[in-house]
Amino acid sequence: MKSVLGIAAATLAATVWSMNTTARAANITPDARQKATQIFTSRCATCHGPEGRGNGPAAANLSPKPRDFHSHKWQKSISDDKIAQAIVHGGKSVGVSGQMAPNPDLENEPDIVSALIERIRSWGKR
Repeated sequence: MKSVLGIAAATLAATVWSMNTTARAANITPDARQKATQIFTSRCATCHGPEGRGNGPAAANLSPKPRDFHSHKWQKSISDDKIAQAIVHGGKSVGVSGQMAPNPDLENEPDIVSALIERIRSWGKR
């Protein structure tokens, strides 16, 4: 009985998470996507590279190396909420490299953060 309840709870949680992710993606405006593209190009690509492969110009000097967003294993291992936390509060906030800089100016910009996550997730589908 306990394992059935555990499975049911996990299924419900995954369904709610999926619905929230879908709702967030549906609410991302073209303006938010444009701003996210500008932010990724000016801030993130320096380390993560223009295509999110972790090979930006600053990556050679970093240890550990920046995350390759094309990694299917990594994509499966992390939630959108954790990615959002890393974007806004930096790598240390989610237990990864402190070299991942925080972006506190995005804390009250959930649509832009969602557009950044959408972009990061798109690389995991390729």
